[in-house]
Amino acid sequence: MAQSRVKIELAADLERARGRLARNFDALRDDLNVGTHFKQSFHQHKAAYIGGATLFGLLLSKLPSRKKKIYLDRKPKSGIKEAEKAGLWLILLEFVFKVMRPLLTTLLTKQVTDFVRARSRR
Repeated sequence: MAQSRVKIELAADLERARGRLARNFDALRDDLNVGTHFKQSFHQHKAAYIGGATLFGLLLSKLPSRKKKIYLDRKPKSGIKEAEKAGLWLILLEFVFKVMRPLLTTLLTKQVTDFVRARSRR
């Protein structure tokens, strides 16, 4: 009988502890619910939030805009000189090709016709 009373007391203590734990857990969940806290705070202090947002927007609008920084290298580049030389060579080659085009066309035409005639004789 003493054991059954101890069991009953232990079961009751355990039930009370579970109840306290459930209440503490619910309180913790309510404390950690940031969205609900923010909504309540906004409804209670609406003017302060709107005024703060307005002031923050005003400050952001008054900040100077970012300027793009351009860095100039004052040292002469040898690559530019080489590119100029290559450009001159290309212009010269283009001119030579335009002048020599008729000669090249006749030469290639003659070579192709000779090749075709040699193939057809076989």
